[in-house]
Amino acid sequence: MIKFRSLLLPLALVFGSIAIFETGARYGATNMRAYAIAQQLYSLTQIRISIQTEENENAQVPVVPIDQIDNLIASGSMLRKVWHLSTDAKKALNNTLAFVLQARGYENIINRLKQTRESEGTNADNKEQFDKIIAAIQLAQIELIDNAETLTETVGDVSENNFIEESPVIESDH
Repeated sequence: MIKFRSLLLPLALVFGSIAIFETGARYGATNMRAYAIAQQLYSLTQIRISIQTEENENAQVPVVPIDQIDNLIASGSMLRKVWHLSTDAKKALNNTLAFVLQARGYENIINRLKQTRESEGTNADNKEQFDKIIAAIQLAQIELIDNAETLTETVGDVSENNFIEESPVIESDH
């Protein structure tokens, strides 16, 4: 028993340091994922918008599938709910999601996800996951778009008050 007691403190220190390291790694990875999703959404949406403009009608621009944008919107909406997301990462993700939800259209995203859910089959776990994703997108729509519009009515133009500013995601030169 005495030998066991002498091992308790070193074991507690080892397990404590492992827990701290894992928490830090998880926190950092989640924040980097939020920045990556925000950057991809912003870039793909800008490419998609430039394709649809009349100025670039003859330009050779790669076609961006809507499914890819919708999947990133779903991932970003689910990631918004993580409690250990840093303020800056959440702000970048929220700003980009607000922009993309307005550009893509909330109803279009939900309709495509519901069609995908119906075509996937009758797996209960699969339908439950789709329902969670749809609920996350609905929450993002309410918090980022609908609440911003009520602020516009009471406070004035949202862009003048910098409530939703342009995405702070760094654009690459590539």
